Amino acid sequence: MTPKQMIDFDARRESVLRAHLKQNPKYRATVRDRRVAFAAGVVRYFVGLGVVLFLLKTFLISQNGQDAYLAMVAPLLEHVSVDGVLAQAVAPDRYSTFLASAIADMTAPKPQTAASVPEALDRVIPGVSGS
Repeated sequence: MTPKQMIDFDARRESVLRAHLKQNPKYRATVRDRRVAFAAGVVRYFVGLGVVLFLLKTFLISQNGQDAYLAMVAPLLEHVSVDGVLAQAVAPDRYSTFLASAIADMTAPKPQTAASVPEALDRVIPGVSGS
């Protein structure tokens, strides 16, 4: 068999094997499962990205306040249509402001009630002032 005949034979054999493999129900189910798994992975990625961006927006609102946040995103909103998806995603909504107020309450500094430094140290490390 000449090398050209061998190449032609191998090409025909591979095409016949591929055709038989495509008719195999197990192979078709595996390909279908792979497509579903890929699509589910893409959906999970975008949902995770959305959650991270929502939490970032909430954190920025909690640390800077809603007015300062609106001032930060104002340059972005100038170039976007008002009814667009990006404008709605960036604008503060009631869920992000509610969660931001809860985060701000948790991270707000507590007022100091100690009258003197030794009294404050005694609260942090009992018995340090010796009284």
